[in-house]
Amino acid sequence: MSTPYQRQARETPAYAWWKLPLAGLLAGVFYLALTVVLVVGAAIYFALTGDTTLEDWLEAAGDLDLAHLDFFALDLLSLVLLIPALLLAVLVVGPRPVGYLSSVAGRLRWGWLARTAAISFTVFIVTIGVSLAIDAGGGDTSAPSGDRGHVIAAIVVVLLLVPFQAAAEEYVFRGYVMQLVGSWTRFAAIPVLVSVAPFVAGHAYELWGLVDVGIFGLTAAILVVRTGGLEAAIAAHTANNVVLFVLDALGVISASDDSGATAVDVLPTVVSSIVLLVWIEWSARRHGIQRTRDPIPEPPPPEPPMWPPPPWAMPQYAPQYAPQYVPHYVPQHAPPHAPRPVPPAPLHPDTPPYPGEIDPDWGR
Repeated sequence: MSTPYQRQARETPAYAWWKLPLAGLLAGVFYLALTVVLVVGAAIYFALTGDTTLEDWLEAAGDLDLAHLDFFALDLLSLVLLIPALLLAVLVVGPRPVGYLSSVAGRLRWGWLARTAAISFTVFIVTIGVSLAIDAGGGDTSAPSGDRGHVIAAIVVVLLLVPFQAAAEEYVFRGYVMQLVGSWTRFAAIPVLVSVAPFVAGHAYELWGLVDVGIFGLTAAILVVRTGGLEAAIAAHTANNVVLFVLDALGVISASDDSGATAVDVLPTVVSSIVLLVWIEWSARRHGIQRTRDPIPEPPPPEPPMWPPPPWAMPQYAPQYAPQYVPHYVPQHAPPHAPRPVPPAPLHPDTPPYPGEIDPDWGR
């Protein structure tokens, strides 16, 4: 049977129950080391500028306030560091290749990422725009304001960093967590639901803000299972955050402030989630997106020993340029039924080999 995305770590020859848990611990160590480097760099930056201090940023960490662009950029960079920390940990511990953390194709499918990004931006621009138009009709939306230069700089920072911040969260919550839990169970619903809890816990919002985050996390997890990779989830996460932060930079909304939110404020996320699931599912079917990994080929059976050796394998038949005795040498006049191991065919031209396909010990 073919292997779904969340089961890839389990259904490989090199699987061991301790590898992904150890990779998580090692990723935490790598992330801590990278964070120390970031903090040192931030301290040097604040010492050179003199406007604010490192303590000011640490006290405001996580606010994602675009009024302080340096704080905002550092907050996003602290999340982006999750990508190299996690990938390096999986690369060290396994299961490898690390590309299977991205999709069932063993790589990030850039064409599919671009297609789902176009879909996601369309959905979120329309749904959030309609929501703002309704609020404007009730007099609940403020007019755009702010210094023009600051607004342009904020939009540039958002466009440069938010895609990597969104990808980092997807690699951790929909990538690592889902494959970790998926290695313990065959039921796709369990890793989908389990991945939502830590994602929600990572956001310091009030009740309805957390509900909103939970709905999006559930949608992203379903997209990963249905499309066989993180591309659609990364695209949806990026589109949602970019649209909200650009509106925040323009002074239309406050993207990180959910105080006073009600159940009505969750409706745009519900609508956008339903539309995304239907549209991306349709697009995946239309374009034949690979949703599962092909079964791993069986290792070639060992050659049975030949005793006594056939006449054509005896030393006197070996050519003069060969060594005195070549046990596995098969001359041109060997019988046509002589066993010759055939390596398994690659699964996809761009797909890296599974652990053990090239290793003669089959991953052991």
